[in-house]
Amino acid sequence: MEMLLGIVQGLTEFLPVSSSGHLVLFSHLLKLDLNAYQTAILHLGTLAAVVVFALDGIRRSLKSWRIVLNLVISTIPAGVSGILLENRVDETFSSPGILPFFFLFTAVILLFTRSVSGEKRMEEMTILDATLVGLAQVLALFPGISRSGTTIATLLFLKYRKEDALQYSFLMSIPVVLGAGILGMEKGTASLTAPLFAFFSGLSALYVLSKAVKSGKMWQFAYYCLFVAIVSYLVG
Repeated sequence: MEMLLGIVQGLTEFLPVSSSGHLVLFSHLLKLDLNAYQTAILHLGTLAAVVVFALDGIRRSLKSWRIVLNLVISTIPAGVSGILLENRVDETFSSPGILPFFFLFTAVILLFTRSVSGEKRMEEMTILDATLVGLAQVLALFPGISRSGTTIATLLFLKYRKEDALQYSFLMSIPVVLGAGILGMEKGTASLTAPLFAFFSGLSALYVLSKAVKSGKMWQFAYYCLFVAIVSYLVG
C-alpha cells in the first residue's frame, strides 16, 4: 500500500492536480487513516526529485541575491500559515467532503492560464510579486488545491516567462516541503518506502509538467481536476 501511495504522490505532486487531494481521496476509498504528517513524509521523496530536476534553477538563484531574497519572502507566508493553521489543515485531511470544492478551485485557476503570457524574468521580481506568489502557496496547504498549479498560474498572471514561472515555483517549494517533511518525520508516521517510489514517479511528472508549461498547455489539466472534483463529490 505504501508503494501505491508513493506512486500517486510522485505522479500528482508536480502536475497541477494536487497530490494531497489525491492522497486524501485514495485513503478515503481504500479506508486508510491518512493525515497531514503522512503526506509530509511522502513529500520528502518528491522533494528529492525536484532538487535533481531543478539544479539549473538552483545554480541560477545562487548567482542572484535578489532571487534568494525573494525566495525567502515567498516562503514566509506558507511557513507561518503552516504553524498557525496546523490543526485546521490537518482536519481537512480527514474531511473528504470538502475535496470537490478545492479541486474545482484548482480547475478554475488553471483555465485562466490559457491566454496569459509575459516576458519578466526571475531576476526582475519585486518584493510585492514575491509576496503574492507566497500567499498563493498558502492555499496549497489544503488538499485539492495544487501548489504547482496555483504558484505557476500566479506567476503567469504577473507576466513572467513560462520557463521562469516553472523554475521559481520549483525553487520556492523546496524549503516549504523540506520543513513539512521534517515535521512529519518527527511525528514518526511513515517509513521511507513510499518516499522512494514518490521520488522516481516524481521525476516523470516533472518532465510532463515542464513540457506542458513551456508549450502553454497547463490549462488542459483543468479538465482532469474537474473530473476528480466530480468523482470526489460522488464518493464523499
